[in-house]
Amino acid sequence: MQIGFIGLGNMGSGMVVNLLKKGFDVSVHDIQPEKAEALIAAGASWRDSIPEVTGDAGVIMTSLPGPKQLEAVMLGDAGVIAHARPGTIWIDTGTNSIEIMEKISALAGERQIESIAAPVSGGAKGAETGTLSMFVGGNQETFDNIKGILSAIGSQIYYVGPLSHAILSKLLINYLCFINTKALGEVLSLGTEAGIDPKQLTNMIQAGSGSSWVAEKLLPSILEGNPGPAFTLNLAHKDACLVNELNQSFKTSLEFSERLCEVLQQACTTYGGDKSFTRMMNL
Repeated sequence: MQIGFIGLGNMGSGMVVNLLKKGFDVSVHDIQPEKAEALIAAGASWRDSIPEVTGDAGVIMTSLPGPKQLEAVMLGDAGVIAHARPGTIWIDTGTNSIEIMEKISALAGERQIESIAAPVSGGAKGAETGTLSMFVGGNQETFDNIKGILSAIGSQIYYVGPLSHAILSKLLINYLCFINTKALGEVLSLGTEAGIDPKQLTNMIQAGSGSSWVAEKLLPSILEGNPGPAFTLNLAHKDACLVNELNQSFKTSLEFSERLCEVLQQACTTYGGDKSFTRMMNL
């Protein structure tokens, strides 16, 4: 079964490399062809257009920045849905709007294309090492059929049922990560202002009840001047605003979601949207 992979950014390129290592036949496409050069050298096949990468694949995988790009790739006369064969499985690994994913999935279903939402967590490093966490939603039988593909790129795979549950799980996890990142920035700033050594404060945070993945994995390198993951402020802002939209769909209120969206917009303006999301700590 050939896999057609669309979107060769920091995440997509790492996933393609691991699929190739596991022996999968992978064809690739991106709006920036130069991103495919190393992948072609590693064994991937280049396709010049979405119809070409779609037409000869049994599985289509997408790794795109957000809902706007996903709609552009999937819909329209030159999109995936128009050119995929009946029985094709589409796996989206991005973090997207529940509404947009369900809309595209419904249109894909009309063409007998199975849809799987599989947003990933673990950053570019996880994509590179094949150790991503994946939150998977869609038809159970389809999920069972693609476990080998998912296992090539992820080490922790959680099947959660409907498409919407996979997307919601990822959005909520990112929400917690961003809130924790901002809170840690405030704590370190106040502690430093008061005269506490930031490295010692970090050690105490890690040893206490306020510890977290961000405190454990990111803070030490940030204090050494490494900005951390390649996950950008633009992407974090997009995800935070998608979380904020959930307040219109559920009775439970996400009390910090609107402010988080504002903070990340400010960080994009102040530092540049292409910088690591950890720069929000400096506001």
